[in-house]
Amino acid sequence: MSPTNNLLTLKEARDQMASFVAAYKPSKSIERREIKIDPVDMLSWLSCQKDDVKIYGANQSDTVSIAGIGQAACLTDIRIGNLKNIFKQLRHLLSPQHPYLQWYGGFCFDERHQDADWEEFGAYRFVIPRFELAAQSGKMIFCCNLVGRENIKGILRQLAGIQVNVPSFVEARKNSLNTTILRRSDQPDSKFWKRDVDHILSDTSVEKVVLARKTALHFKQAPDPWAMLRQLKAVTPNSYHFAFQFKKAVFLGASPERLYRRYQRSIESEALAGTMPNTTDPKILQNSDKNRHEHALVVNAIDDSFKEFCSAFSKDKQPGILTLPNGHHLITKFQGQLKDGVNDEDILQFLHPTPALGGAPRKQAMDIIRKLEGFSRGWYGAPIGYVGLDWAEFVVGIRSGLARGKNLSVFAGAGIVQGSEAQSEWDEVENKISNFIKIIR
Repeated sequence: MSPTNNLLTLKEARDQMASFVAAYKPSKSIERREIKIDPVDMLSWLSCQKDDVKIYGANQSDTVSIAGIGQAACLTDIRIGNLKNIFKQLRHLLSPQHPYLQWYGGFCFDERHQDADWEEFGAYRFVIPRFELAAQSGKMIFCCNLVGRENIKGILRQLAGIQVNVPSFVEARKNSLNTTILRRSDQPDSKFWKRDVDHILSDTSVEKVVLARKTALHFKQAPDPWAMLRQLKAVTPNSYHFAFQFKKAVFLGASPERLYRRYQRSIESEALAGTMPNTTDPKILQNSDKNRHEHALVVNAIDDSFKEFCSAFSKDKQPGILTLPNGHHLITKFQGQLKDGVNDEDILQFLHPTPALGGAPRKQAMDIIRKLEGFSRGWYGAPIGYVGLDWAEFVVGIRSGLARGKNLSVFAGAGIVQGSEAQSEWDEVENKISNFIKIIR
């Protein structure tokens, strides 16, 4: 029977969606069907599905979230090339007829430094899921997207294979990750970390370089990345939670940092840099010359960018404190009105990477990062998010990890400026990855 609120169950919606798919005629635009359903637990739903493309995203307050499987459309390449062409292609399939339709995906941190670990992700990859669950303020829809000459029989088989007996949030929460860490390695290790920090501090061509570390964990058995994300959500409130699975690799995390959000001609961004453990009095962070300098470099860079692409903008007069479970951060928020003709490709060109993830000056810092870091950051520290008809939002892919089978690589970085000490910066990185460590111990 249907729920008493007259919403369809997921099974009923799946059966009804089959009629929409069967009746589809080839179209150059997206054909989309949305059915209101009784809400189900998204992470449980994703964990149950067999597709090798799965996507999840939720805003900071967890009031808006999406889960997708399969892909109706995909845009990807091993080189970024021209951002304008990428966004032109993304906008091509968007239509006022489907206001909830969005592309989901992201870019790599540095297209000049990629490796096989990130092969499935490419320099960029954006998808429109074949099937979606989308939720806002407790209400949910089940969606199907079709475009071009589709294999209708194959899609109907995929639809019939969607698991609809989904464990509830309460049931799923009872299940732990049930795995054991067998080995851990850090790249660089503490010895080479100190060497790299000293190298940066001796280089007078840069004011700041963000040095990243890759911590590789090997498990006794492959953990469920969706259970991992559930546990991560529990210990990282007030963060953007995300996961992108392409084939056997899953990039997931809990980022506190928005790169920018655009709605029509309005834009918001924020500088998030300068960190201390939350056992420290926030006033110590606010009065720290080293942290205030590190933060000011990011503020100044965003300020310069907003001057280029905004007709008017404002920012916080003084940095505030953002307190998260594992630390205090200095934060300065920006908001503005875009100049005519400025689009997402222009905004990304100016903003990424900010000195919060790259350094200052940008070019010199990026050269040092390429020289010192012996691994590809992939999508770590890069813009990930969604693009809609007249809006877009990208967060910075930090506090994140790449899961593949029995292996998980966790990434975190620290801003190296004059006054930095190798051991304290190492400890800061350790603190940033602690949420991943605590959920799997």
